[in-house]
Amino acid sequence: MGVWDWKDRKVEKAVRKLFRQNLCVSKEDRVVILSDFYKERIGEVLFRYGSSFAGSSLHVTYPPTGRHGIEPPEVVWRGVFGTEFVEELKSKGLFDKVLRKEVSEGDEVEIKEILLETTSPTELPTAIVAVNHYSVSHTLFRKLCTEFLSMRFASMPLFTSEMFYTAMQADWNRVARLSAEIASLLTDAEAARVTSSNGTEIEFSLKGREGIADTGKLCSPGDFGNLPAGEAFIAPVEGTAEGVIVTRYAPDRKLEEPVRLVVERGRVREVTGERAFSEFLSGLIHKEKNADNVAEFGIGTNERAVRKDNILEAEKILGTCHIAVGDNSSFGGNVRANVHIDLLVEEPTVVLKMPGSRDVKILEGGKLTLNLS
Repeated sequence: MGVWDWKDRKVEKAVRKLFRQNLCVSKEDRVVILSDFYKERIGEVLFRYGSSFAGSSLHVTYPPTGRHGIEPPEVVWRGVFGTEFVEELKSKGLFDKVLRKEVSEGDEVEIKEILLETTSPTELPTAIVAVNHYSVSHTLFRKLCTEFLSMRFASMPLFTSEMFYTAMQADWNRVARLSAEIASLLTDAEAARVTSSNGTEIEFSLKGREGIADTGKLCSPGDFGNLPAGEAFIAPVEGTAEGVIVTRYAPDRKLEEPVRLVVERGRVREVTGERAFSEFLSGLIHKEKNADNVAEFGIGTNERAVRKDNILEAEKILGTCHIAVGDNSSFGGNVRANVHIDLLVEEPTVVLKMPGSRDVKILEGGKLTLNLS
């Protein structure tokens, strides 16, 4: 018995719960499971136990993209949207622009028109489960699936089988309630200030931006979120972040020493600390356009999440927050980038500046201070 035993009843029960409770899949649904080669085995488990709930199911595997935020490869576009759509994009020179993340607003309008002309609603998926090593959440592909075609979309980058025993065991009603109420506060807030004992001290504007609740309940057309779920997040106003971010974790490991990012006018100007990760981040900032943008601020709301060395679960831990750099174009921001990297902040104090010069403290030293209903 173990997490890789396909006959493990706990894993089977958790997968069935995912399809029933998180995605509300029925026989009217057409489900596509996406998995890169790193997560192919988990994709197979999801396909085996989940396909019985849907009217039709397809499992598409593909080579890893190499980094979070990169558009998925051609095989994924063909598997979800069909060959005719991809060939038409290629004939117009649009597909390469999509993969390079160089699509303009006009290009996006044309892509949507082509999508409508070359596909049939009765043949497109109604739900996507993307279990992969590298996230496709912050991509045009995902945006087309959810915002344009109203597919339900569960994003599961870096997912490990152990999560069936931890964060996936959450009380989803409580997660939904916490996430929604904190997201509402983020929407109303004019600015946020985040501090922590290890040196994080940063402020940014939230004016005009909308907080988003990642509740784990993906049952309505167009619903999008992580599984495991549990956060409220928002795109800070570009150019407003000032201060320092300190983290002890890369997205997939604990660092040998903390890494410190200096932020000025919404951009990361300097990275110091553990050599390997600081050099990686510095390399991205210098090579990838807009990789230095302070893109996201999120607060964890899942009390069953515990693992800090895997950002998919770490960013959901109740009592933590995270700040991301790179792309935020898919959730209310104005910056497109070929990367999106979340950085965990432990035991933070988070204060929101509300209209009328009123402050609301959400976390203090990693403890929830709000008396949420």
